[in-house]
Amino acid sequence: MKRILLFSVLNLFAVLPSLGQTNNPYYVDNRGKDALLAPRIGIGAGVFTFFGDVNDNNYQHIFTSTYGVQVEGSANLSRYFDINLTAIYGNITINERSTTRNLNFKSETFIGSASVSYNFNHLYKKPGIIQPFIGFGVSFINFDSKSDMFDANGNRYFYWDDGSIMSLDQNDPNSEQAVALQRDYNYETDLRDENIDGLGKYDQFTFSLPVTAGLDFKMGKRLSAKLSAGFYYTFTDLIDDISDVGVDERAGNSRNDMFLFTSMSVSYSIGVGSSYTKTQKDNYYEEIDFYAMQMADSDEDGVNDFEDKCAQTPTGVKVDQNGCPVDSDLDVIADYRDKEDSTKLESVVDLDGVTLTDERMLADYADSLATIRANMHKIYPSGILAKRAPLTAEDSTKLAIMMLNIQNQVEKQGEFDQLFEEISKEVYSQTPKEAGSVDQVFKSVDKVYKKMVDEKLLSPTRPLSITKEENISTTIPPEFVDADYNTDGIITADEVMRVIEDVLEGVSPLNVSQLFNLIDFYQEYMEGAKVIDFGGTMAVYIDGTLNILDNYQKDGLSDTERFLANKFKEVDFNGDGKLTADEVNEMIARFQRGESPYTEEMIYELIDLFFEE
Repeated sequence: MKRILLFSVLNLFAVLPSLGQTNNPYYVDNRGKDALLAPRIGIGAGVFTFFGDVNDNNYQHIFTSTYGVQVEGSANLSRYFDINLTAIYGNITINERSTTRNLNFKSETFIGSASVSYNFNHLYKKPGIIQPFIGFGVSFINFDSKSDMFDANGNRYFYWDDGSIMSLDQNDPNSEQAVALQRDYNYETDLRDENIDGLGKYDQFTFSLPVTAGLDFKMGKRLSAKLSAGFYYTFTDLIDDISDVGVDERAGNSRNDMFLFTSMSVSYSIGVGSSYTKTQKDNYYEEIDFYAMQMADSDEDGVNDFEDKCAQTPTGVKVDQNGCPVDSDLDVIADYRDKEDSTKLESVVDLDGVTLTDERMLADYADSLATIRANMHKIYPSGILAKRAPLTAEDSTKLAIMMLNIQNQVEKQGEFDQLFEEISKEVYSQTPKEAGSVDQVFKSVDKVYKKMVDEKLLSPTRPLSITKEENISTTIPPEFVDADYNTDGIITADEVMRVIEDVLEGVSPLNVSQLFNLIDFYQEYMEGAKVIDFGGTMAVYIDGTLNILDNYQKDGLSDTERFLANKFKEVDFNGDGKLTADEVNEMIARFQRGESPYTEEMIYELIDLFFEE
């Protein structure tokens, strides 16, 4: 029996990886507030380990196994506590064999228990597939102990010093006539009736205060398995019929008997779906016509919105199976907009789908530079700086070249854009609390970067350094502090261009010389700087180093509010950085009308996260 139980436990652990996936569509938490008192019933089997005056040292015989079966029923009082009723029936069988004493007994035992267990869900936002638990309760125990003293022919066993079992005592005058006997392991002698130590008709029931601990394995929507161990301290010393009143080989101590019942059981929930209470989210779902949503085709291109990857396709345009306009020459410009029908593969095209030759690109570059130089004074006719000094032609040309260089740098940025996009996906797949944790985001960045490099999805021209700091290491000189418009600790290309505009408009305290110094400072220390919001945790990328800013929370929002506002920016209609119930309702309404950029899955995620907060 012990081998069978061990084999079953090992098999259970073998299948756990396939059962323990957090995205298992058949797994639901039946311990939440929506399943209050949902009952479960189960059966199981286990083994007894006895702690008393008689000690088992005869493990090798197959019939010495001490086992039991159990039936249990339970219901959850809350997400954290369960009430359990358990009945166990089995035999505690002990065989002690030595040169000093030979005792054995088999106690037919029935245990009825009531207990309350705690599942540690306070420590987790959502319950896991494997849940530890601990329980306390009270038990009623009935026992009936018997001993194997005679063989099948009625011959009493006598244990001799040489280890043999004989039909006569070794001190009997006729001991030479004794014959060897073999135990039949048939426990035929009622120990209470024998009254060997003069204990009389003692009670064969007792109470216990059991302590139980184990693991609960969720195997599906209704099914779960449990591996547990219950320790029973009883209020009797007579389960083995040995106590401190015995003498010689029957001498015992005054301590009460105890035993451990280790078991594995399987339970089935019969209450899921029958006793749910309605929540606020349920009320929202009731008002949504899911069938109409699934059949909607807003742009009337023959592909319903749930499968349409290109919303609002112009009327009459030919589309593919994904609802996207056909692009026959694969130049990323749809046929209905393409002015060049058969562009060669890998060619660079303009917005009209026309191939950009080297000559045309060079001409456009030269023309743009000449235009900026020639029209600088026309764009800013006053030519007035803060100090009322005119912008010279030399300064105008120099500034135009610097502006063009900055614009080109911005356009060429993107060395790690794919990485930052994948990190954002990783962060937004987590909980708002994890997305607001600097340490958790740091781990996500490190994991995604290593994964993309290993899979050769990312081939950076230089390695990416990842740091975790309270702020960026480069300090902005005092004279340039005003250029940091959003006060995030860095000066970006957009902010430099804004300063240039303010200088040329005459509304900046900087003169042209200081402006050139600012541009030099930007190009030396902050070229290509980028501020990234990973679900509320801010990061700054500068010159190959990603600084994850610690405790960057100036908006006063919670992790969940910040997470929602960043992940679902389109829902923040008033742009205040926080979502409201009215804004969520508006997005749901737009989705029903086919006007939302979100999929059905994203709408459900929005509703779930918003109402959890």
